[in-house]
Amino acid sequence: MEIENWSDIAPAFVKVPLNAYKYRHTLQKWWKQLLVYSSTGATNIVVTGRASVGKSVMASYLYGETNSLSWELPETSKDVESKALTLGDWTSIVRVIPGQTGRERYRGLNEAFNSSKKLEGIIYVVDWGFTDVRDHTVKTQMIESAGISTIQNLRAFNLEAELEDFALVCEEVKRTFALGRAPRWLMIIANKADLYYAKEELDLAQRYYHPEGDSKFSKLLQSAVSTVGAQRLKCVSLPLCSFERNLEWNGNFVETRIAGEENRKALRMNFFTKISNL
Repeated sequence: MEIENWSDIAPAFVKVPLNAYKYRHTLQKWWKQLLVYSSTGATNIVVTGRASVGKSVMASYLYGETNSLSWELPETSKDVESKALTLGDWTSIVRVIPGQTGRERYRGLNEAFNSSKKLEGIIYVVDWGFTDVRDHTVKTQMIESAGISTIQNLRAFNLEAELEDFALVCEEVKRTFALGRAPRWLMIIANKADLYYAKEELDLAQRYYHPEGDSKFSKLLQSAVSTVGAQRLKCVSLPLCSFERNLEWNGNFVETRIAGEENRKALRMNFFTKISNL
C-alpha cells in the first residue's frame, strides 16, 4: 500500500483558510446581507435626523438603488430601514431611523444606542433648513396659522427644530460614553446641496455645520466632542446631493442648481472617501 506523504496533503488543508482570507471582504459582505435579510444583527451605523431631510433617499442613493429604472421617490418613512452598505473594504449594517416622533423612532434609537454593542458611527442628516413638508394639511397650517409663509421663514423654523433634534442626539452620545460604549465617529451630512450649490452658500453651510465653527450647531457638536474626547469621537461634516428636486413653498421656489451628474458624483465620492477614513 502506497503511503501518501503528509507534505502532499498539507496544501489541501491550507487552501481553504487561504481562500477564506483572500475573499474575506466578500464573505463578510454576504454575511452582513444575510443578517439584514433575516432582520438580525447589531447596528454598526445609525442614520438619523429630522423627518423629510432625505435620510431614506440618501441611503438608497449610496446603496445604488436610485440608478434603477424601477426606483421611485419614497414617501416619508415610518419604519426603521436596514441595509448592508459596503464602505471601503468592509460591509456594515446600517439602520435608518424615521424622523417623526413615535414608537419606531424611539425603538430604533434605543436599539442603536442602548442595545447594540457594535455601534461604530452615527450619520446625522441635515439640509440647511430646506426641509419640505409633504403633508398638505400640515403645510397649509404652517403657512396660514403659524405664519411661516416664505422660504426664509421656513428655513429659520427648520434650523431651530434641527438644533433641538441634534441636541437630543448629542445627549445620547454623551450618555453612551458614560456607559462605556460610545460610537467612534459622527458624520454630519448636509443633504440637498443642489439647492445651495454656489460657492458662497456652500461656504456658509460648511461654517454652520463644521465641528470647529461658531454656530449654535457647531457648539452642540463641540460639547459632545469635549465630553467624549476628540480622539475617541471623530467628527466630520460634508455636503451631499442624493436627489435633485426643486423646493416649492407657498408659491415661492428654490431651484436645483448642481449643474450636472458629475458634480453629484463628486460629492458622493467625497462621502465614501471620508467615511472610509473614519
